[in-house]
Amino acid sequence: MIDEFGPYAQMATLGEQMANRYQMDENLELEPHLAHYMEEVEVNIAADSFNHVGFMNKILVRLKSVAAADDEPRRQEFLQAVTVALQERIDHASRDVALSGI
Repeated sequence: MIDEFGPYAQMATLGEQMANRYQMDENLELEPHLAHYMEEVEVNIAADSFNHVGFMNKILVRLKSVAAADDEPRRQEFLQAVTVALQERIDHASRDVALSGI
């Protein structure tokens, strides 16, 4: 499968769609909406064995780019929260790999 159509692209697209919903619905709270997205990331990670950090990095790179170009405040807020959460998850996974190699 070529890279731009890999599973990470679907997760990045989902992040963008959820950012749109967050932008349009003032009643959505950031934390539960973000938690739902990160649960979807975890489901994808648990579904198979592959380079999880690489998968999350590809999502992160795309959503950082989208967030930087976005001028809608709530949408940008959600995308930035997602990128922070993904980076924390990447850091956690990287630490786990480093510790398991000891």
